[in-house]
Amino acid sequence: MHRSKTLAICPPSVLARWLPALLGLLIGSGNLQSQSPPPAETSWPKFRGDLLNTGSTTSPAPRQGRLAWSTQIRGAREFWSSPSLVKDRLYVGNSNGNVYCLDANNGDLIWTYYGDSYAIFSSPTVANGKVFFGAADRKIYALPVEDPNSDGTLAKTEIVWDYTVGPSTGGVNDVLPGSPAIKDGKVFLGAIDQYFYCFDAQNGEVLWKTWTPYRGQHAFSSSPALYKGKVFAATGNQPGRESSGRLYCFDEKSGRILWEFDIDDITYSSPVIDQENDRVIIANSGDWIANAGNRTYRLYALAIDGAAEGVDAGVPDDHHGNSDLIWAYDTRRYVYSSPAIHAGRLYFGGSDGNLRCLDAKTGKTIWVCETPTRGGSGIMSSPAIADGLVFAGTADGRLIAVPEIDPDGDGVISTEEIVWSYQIGGKIVCSPAIANGAVYIGSYDGTLYCFRNAEVQKLKTADERE
Repeated sequence: MHRSKTLAICPPSVLARWLPALLGLLIGSGNLQSQSPPPAETSWPKFRGDLLNTGSTTSPAPRQGRLAWSTQIRGAREFWSSPSLVKDRLYVGNSNGNVYCLDANNGDLIWTYYGDSYAIFSSPTVANGKVFFGAADRKIYALPVEDPNSDGTLAKTEIVWDYTVGPSTGGVNDVLPGSPAIKDGKVFLGAIDQYFYCFDAQNGEVLWKTWTPYRGQHAFSSSPALYKGKVFAATGNQPGRESSGRLYCFDEKSGRILWEFDIDDITYSSPVIDQENDRVIIANSGDWIANAGNRTYRLYALAIDGAAEGVDAGVPDDHHGNSDLIWAYDTRRYVYSSPAIHAGRLYFGGSDGNLRCLDAKTGKTIWVCETPTRGGSGIMSSPAIADGLVFAGTADGRLIAVPEIDPDGDGVISTEEIVWSYQIGGKIVCSPAIANGAVYIGSYDGTLYCFRNAEVQKLKTADERE
């Protein structure tokens, strides 16, 4: 039996802005580089789970759609932000501008940060005793993971640090939707002012920032991936503008642009690293809001170092940039979902409501799952992989668990072959977080959900494929 509850939150008093409190600065201090991240199976500290944005974990996963708990937070609206989990604490932003910390075991609310921005789309990243995220007020924030006063509210004076980026080059909005990547005491995030930033995680000092001086209107809408001393981040164009989406490769230490690649259109999808083949993979989203003109919808695989001998898998001849394109896959519809990768296979959802599995080396289709989703947006949620299952949310409010391996090998996973599906209270656009054998996800109904069961029924994983 699951527990469902509604939490009442008293509004905080109006607080003057002060310098970050010393206590907030001390929490999580120390040698940032010496602190090791928690084991992968017990944490999901950022959007896509790790610095490579793989969306996969060694955690067990629930074999049944059994709801362990659901928490509806009073005043919460749509969850665009995806939850992160470290040390049995769940952190998530909301479109009402607040950030919440809950007990991952039972869904009890621990603390609330009442933000000044109108919304938070960025998924929190938890590292070094801090919670990092971008907001819709042109700021990146660092909060303490624990409430210093244990009163259930993180006050403005308890912010560890914040930094305001420049205004949007097109004046469209002030949103920082990407999620920060944290490595060796450094925070990496792209912003709406055409700059990609590297901050000191301890105090918010800008260590370097790099302008991306290309045509049209730029905004870093996705979340960076880090690999082999490089930072990979994608820019997107605003709907109705001249296309200018690009994937950049920055030097991690200096911020120097090593190479860039024209992805033809806007992207909200985040790059994922294919370690097995030494590649970075990115999807463009097309103009999914305006949908004007002749759009291209593709998934690209690029050489990490900007030069490699490719595999001819339908590579288009209209790409630009100085990184070798290995293969391109025509998705036919826009892809808001960020791909997940595990054991040489790539998984992503599309606006047609289908989940797809590709061979990461060649870009060839392995299977397609026609999910029972209804409505025009299909799957905007980015899939997560654990223990032989692929989890994703759908636009009509279903959380689905699909086998990683096609059971009968016919290239199609039918609705009958879906392991389980759970209809929750509202549309799902955020992405699952998986840790400690549980799956966590938020919904448009302002509710967070946890699925967990004690039964162990090992499924065949892609590692064990023939």
